[in-house]
Amino acid sequence: MKIELVVGDILRHKADMVVVNLFEGVKRPGGATGAVDAALGGAISAAIRDGDFHGKWGETLLLRPGKGVASPRVLVLGLGKKEKFSLELVRQSALPVVRLARKLRLRTVASVLHGAGTFGLDPKEAARFAALGAALSHYGYDRYKSEKENRVERFQWVEINRSLAAPIRKGLEFGARLGDAINWARDLVSSPPGDLRPDGLARAAKALPKGLGSAATKKMRVRVFGKKEIEAWGMGGILAVGKGSEAPPRLIVAEYRGGRPGDPWTALVGKGVTFDTGGISLKKWEGMEKMKYDMAGGAGMLGAVRAAAALGIRKNIVAVVPAVENMPSGTAFRPGDVIRMMSGKTVEVFSTDAEGRLILGDAIAYAKKRYRPAAMIDAATLTGACVVALGSVTMGMMGNDGKLLSRMKEASAASGERAWELPLHEEYFEQIKSEIGDLKNIGGPEAGTITAGCFLKEFAGDTPWVHLDIAGVAWREKERMGYAPGPTGAPVRLLVEFLSQAGRG
Repeated sequence: MKIELVVGDILRHKADMVVVNLFEGVKRPGGATGAVDAALGGAISAAIRDGDFHGKWGETLLLRPGKGVASPRVLVLGLGKKEKFSLELVRQSALPVVRLARKLRLRTVASVLHGAGTFGLDPKEAARFAALGAALSHYGYDRYKSEKENRVERFQWVEINRSLAAPIRKGLEFGARLGDAINWARDLVSSPPGDLRPDGLARAAKALPKGLGSAATKKMRVRVFGKKEIEAWGMGGILAVGKGSEAPPRLIVAEYRGGRPGDPWTALVGKGVTFDTGGISLKKWEGMEKMKYDMAGGAGMLGAVRAAAALGIRKNIVAVVPAVENMPSGTAFRPGDVIRMMSGKTVEVFSTDAEGRLILGDAIAYAKKRYRPAAMIDAATLTGACVVALGSVTMGMMGNDGKLLSRMKEASAASGERAWELPLHEEYFEQIKSEIGDLKNIGGPEAGTITAGCFLKEFAGDTPWVHLDIAGVAWREKERMGYAPGPTGAPVRLLVEFLSQAGRG
């Protein structure tokens, strides 16, 4: 879908459908909506008066003007209560529009920029969130469908004030590029597990720079290491989890050198379990088909690197993704095994279904040793306990550095992708102490998300580090918060905001 700015009057602009808006409780439309209402002979005002339209959040009113408006359809979109409106809701407002446009098989949609008029949102920021919303709402995975889904070809924003054209265009470009990177990651998560085994995820990562242009491509390097190197580096966690599958593990390392030579690295470590049966500690069959999404953390980190390159973020960033398949077999690792990790620490296995922290421990150790990062962030669909605690609205966040955690909280608030800090008190660490090794890979029934964070903290050491548990937010079972059912691309939005806070112009 092409995202673009049109400078002009929405009354005279021709598209398959134009979109204006109304806040809940407004009786007389103003601004662009008022101009459209007048051109339609008061049709919008009449709908409000007669109780056909109230302006509630996500409510729509579709009109077919006979004259006065160049486009054949006018959609009035409800923005809800004015005091609750925000940039994040600008993003979410795209979904009902795109959903209707696809249902009507429309090719071109043109809209006013919600919130940038009398509401007073910064036009560039509103444009960024609007374009991101359009890109994310346009997403669909139809590779295996005989009849492909209808797509909107152009989503346009119409602005009559020429002095706002430059910042709006810049904001639209940012949002579109970010949306493209997120949708790239969503495609990885959507892929059937037979198509995207560890070697398949590695091939996708190698193609990461494709389509970004020569300038960005020159700053990128993607390397894939196989079992031989993983053995040589003593990555016992990755080897143990991967040994039950005929598909050998991979370690994916994607570098983006956007900063100056010698600038410190930011390391992004993502869990890449391309399919998780639970291993010997087998999961129930119900819902196991969703376990293809257990590599969403890895996909998100690769997507964040792609976004950073596309946006020209001036930082040196590396994504490290251990890719494995956790399968039960005669060669699979067992409860009771003791694993020696790359860091030298030993781990007693209590459950082979707590495999993500094992591969992340090795990947964190690798990133720490190879890149000596100034900051390290890992993301993983790690614990069902996080879903119990925070549901599908907010990701869990833990870390060992107050300043880094504060920056992540600021990025969460600015991006709209929610993260909530959980404590890593010393008392929780007692739950993962092993009697015959250094650590256990589970800490019992209490505080499962936190004890998983305690485990990873042992490998981060003194490197400033934050852990994001995205188990509840990486996949939507139903339409919610501006996402259709399926993968969300979390935590790319949060990470790009964190990475670009200081340098976005």
